[in-house]
Amino acid sequence: MEEIQKDVIGQALIDELKRSNELTIQLIKVKQDWKLAMRNGMMAGFGSVVGATVVVSIIIQIMQPLKQLEILKPSLDKIGQELERRPGGKV
Repeated sequence: MEEIQKDVIGQALIDELKRSNELTIQLIKVKQDWKLAMRNGMMAGFGSVVGATVVVSIIIQIMQPLKQLEILKPSLDKIGQELERRPGGKV
């Protein structure tokens, strides 16, 4: 009885190792695909640009009401002038 269980466990381990080897081969093929790597890189770059644009827009919108406070007005005006002066034009 115990020997049969060892054979069943051994066969299950062999099957799992075969499955693991097949998955490893598929992963290697995917990693070597330059088209997929190029697409993923372009998507990551585009996502970064869009994300940064959204964050800057939100910060500018938050700063607008704060300009009414006399203490913060000079600093916020300098920040606004710097953003307008940089290449890329107005925000």
